Amino acid sequence: SSEAVSSPSHSLACQRLDALKNLYECLDDVLQLPLSQQALSNDQEVLDGSLILLDICGAVRDIYSQVNESVQELESSLRRKRNGDLADEVSSYMISKKHLNKMISKCYKELKKAEKNCNLTLVNKDSEKVPLVDLIKEVRETTLTVLESTLSFLSPSKAGSLVSKLLSKNASSKGHSNIAAMEQIEMELHLLNKNNSNVDVVKGLEALESSIQELAEMLEIVFRLLLKTRVSLLNILNH
Repeated sequence: SSEAVSSPSHSLACQRLDALKNLYECLDDVLQLPLSQQALSNDQEVLDGSLILLDICGAVRDIYSQVNESVQELESSLRRKRNGDLADEVSSYMISKKHLNKMISKCYKELKKAEKNCNLTLVNKDSEKVPLVDLIKEVRETTLTVLESTLSFLSPSKAGSLVSKLLSKNASSKGHSNIAAMEQIEMELHLLNKNNSNVDVVKGLEALESSIQELAEMLEIVFRLLLKTRVSLLNILNH
């Protein structure tokens, strides 16, 4: 179903994160099995991969937190100055946006790097651990795809992302659903220059903030599950 959408809408991004949450809950059950623990008892590479995912998820979560904070500050300014000059506030947001774009660009680079290094080296092809390592590899690949999709809800990768390749087959989305959140913020600010009511712009920002906040909360849940998985892997390697 993901392939039938041109870019991730809020609802699709939520669905993917929820599916990822369920996936990690199932993976945790698998890691508790004695055979799984025996198979992974000496696999440092799987442990290293879990740290990479945790770092990237944490970075995406932090970006969402800062974007949400910027939107809240804009809303507060608009409420205070219903008819006043907002040039300073808009300028402040644009400065913040430059910093956010740098963070997003760095995160995309880390995602690309992680994707290239995603293949796990299997020393013994006949080992009993191969199916489990392959499973963990697929989970890692899926995680990278979902995290990039979630990030592209805020701002698409200019260089073209994993998800843009996945989702470029059809363009069935309409309206604002295929416009990145940060682009929507700029659209709302542009309305101010068209002498639109601050109240109307605030409503638009509030709706956007609600979407960003929900995704931020879901990212926090996924981050905690990734942390739980890493702890499970650490325990396996230490016993």
